[in-house]
Amino acid sequence: LKAERPEELFAAIRSAAQGRTTLSAPVASRVMARMRSPRPSLTDRERDILAQLSQGLGNRDIARALFISEATVKTHLGRIYDKLGVDTRAGAVSVAKEQRLLP
Repeated sequence: LKAERPEELFAAIRSAAQGRTTLSAPVASRVMARMRSPRPSLTDRERDILAQLSQGLGNRDIARALFISEATVKTHLGRIYDKLGVDTRAGAVSVAKEQRLLP
């Protein structure tokens, strides 16, 4: 919104007041790009780790639950982050839920 001209901002407010949805061009472009991009393909193990992550478990607890090393958990997390386009645990869980990658 900061980059929008005042006239565009006022028009968006009027539109919202009438119950319509308005998106700026950059936001609409990002939404469309996300919708067009294929759903990330996660391995079964990455899904297992995401499920544990969504329960709030740390790396050590995930490793114990899945009978793998913490280093392996970290490796999988890095791959998950790359595939989902995030850089935090919370971001990974959020995107996974948005894209229905978690039950």
